[in-house]
Amino acid sequence: MGEHAALASDDSVPVNAGTSNDPTESSELTAPLYVAWQLTNECNLACLHCIEESGPGKAFVDELDRAQVFDILAQLAALQVPYLSLSGGEPMLHPLFFEMVERICADGAQLKIETNAHCLDAPACERLAALGVKAVQVSLDGATPATYNRMRARGDFARAVEGVRLLQAAGVPVEINFSPTCFNVHEIGAAVDLAWTLGAYSFYTGRTMYTGNAVKTWHLLAPTEEQYQHFFATLQAKSEEYRGRMRVYFHELGLLEELRYRLRHPAALLIVLPNGLVKLINALPFVCGDLRRESLQTVWDNFQRAWSNPRVTQFVEELAADPRRTASLHQWIRL
Repeated sequence: MGEHAALASDDSVPVNAGTSNDPTESSELTAPLYVAWQLTNECNLACLHCIEESGPGKAFVDELDRAQVFDILAQLAALQVPYLSLSGGEPMLHPLFFEMVERICADGAQLKIETNAHCLDAPACERLAALGVKAVQVSLDGATPATYNRMRARGDFARAVEGVRLLQAAGVPVEINFSPTCFNVHEIGAAVDLAWTLGAYSFYTGRTMYTGNAVKTWHLLAPTEEQYQHFFATLQAKSEEYRGRMRVYFHELGLLEELRYRLRHPAALLIVLPNGLVKLINALPFVCGDLRRESLQTVWDNFQRAWSNPRVTQFVEELAADPRRTASLHQWIRL
């Protein structure tokens, strides 16, 4: 899934898309503003570009148990974290999914779900609406079955579209995420139009990252710079066309520029992995805590210090010489 906060989802979309203009930096807060929680690495699809390398049978062996999950939820509530997202893998496959949604919403946090929509039937959508979920983000990487199904192995374009329609019918606000490749980039205009037709209020996209499954499939995926130029020109036109009706957000910065920005302006965001480890940002391999052994407050304090660690700066600058260093993002390094 795509993520508009910090690559918390299973799509290779831009780092922190949607937060680059956020004036709230981590140093200003005593607790995170946003927690992006990847519930499980299990997924019913096997996408060519998945940043998390999720898929069938890919759940971590040490994913959090029930007691650990609800202990973290209690800490989030105690620190009054206002915004959360649940992603994966496919978060709706997690056995505690709806219990977690109910608890988060009851505690007053605003919650976004990031899903491939294949588990969304009418009762599930109605339940999400009744619980007060603020938004559901669905990945539609193409405007036709041919492109979508090629990108999302085991996926079904018609099923994903139907899931979005059911969300809209239930009154759940919908966001659409799109990850560009050489074989779907030409459909970007039609994809934005489809999002509007389906009732989405926001559309997010940006450059696809070289990490996760994309490392192995890059020769099948990578758009050319010429394709990207047309892609962003089309998005600019669509942004104007839908101004005031649907937000079309696209992030043109390359990964290196975005990370250099984050070194100076860390977002007030924690990314929680399925096993409780906490990353600085999905586009870096660094871990700043472990919620199985440390409190959320301790991890937050570590997070604020970690951004000034010279190893983080060094890794970002190494990307300038070798952009493919992002292939190592799942080789976690504890700071």
